[in-house]
This record gives sequence, structure tokens and C-alpha cells, in this order.
Amino acid sequence: MATIHIGDDSVEFDLNHLLLHEGIALQKATGWRSKQLAEAIQDGDFVAIGALAWLALTRMGKDVSFADIESGAYPIDMASISVEVEEEPAPSLDGEAKTSPANV
Repeated sequence: MATIHIGDDSVEFDLNHLLLHEGIALQKATGWRSKQLAEAIQDGDFVAIGALAWLALTRMGKDVSFADIESGAYPIDMASISVEVEEEPAPSLDGEAKTSPANV
């Protein structure tokens, strides 16, 4: 799970768990599926960063279209965007090593 911050607003977000309408809107706006978006974000693609910001803003309740972000009608300072990724904890072994006995 990640928390996306845009300015003073933030929202928890997981690209692997988009709502159907978000996935459809993403694909119509960019031509990408969520996995492709994630890869493009990691590559620093500005369209992908804009799409992520757009999805996050809509989850924050903002009335903004992807075209508004693209055109600058809804300007976003790149420095105002940050993503905090919460690492999944390692599975617990309950204090015991889970190994098979050696063949003797």
C-alpha cells in the first residue's frame, strides 16, 4: 500500500486494486493498464505521474479531469507530489525454523 501526497492532501492508494471505473478511465485517458502505468511511473514518465496524480486527486474528492492536468488548467507542482510506500512485514516464523530434517 502507498500513500500519495499532493500538496497538503493525501490518500492511500494501491495500483493493484483499482476500482473498475478507475481502470476504465485510466485506460481511456492514457491507453495504459494499471501494470503499464506502474512501470511507466518507475521510469519517471510524466504522463504516468500525471495519471497517478489524477487518480489520487479523484479519490481525494477533487473534481478534476485528466485533460485539466494535461493542459495545466489544474496545475500541479511536481515538487508537491510524493509517495510513501509501506513495506509489507516479513512473515513470522513464530520463533521456529521451518526446515526439513536432513536425510541420514
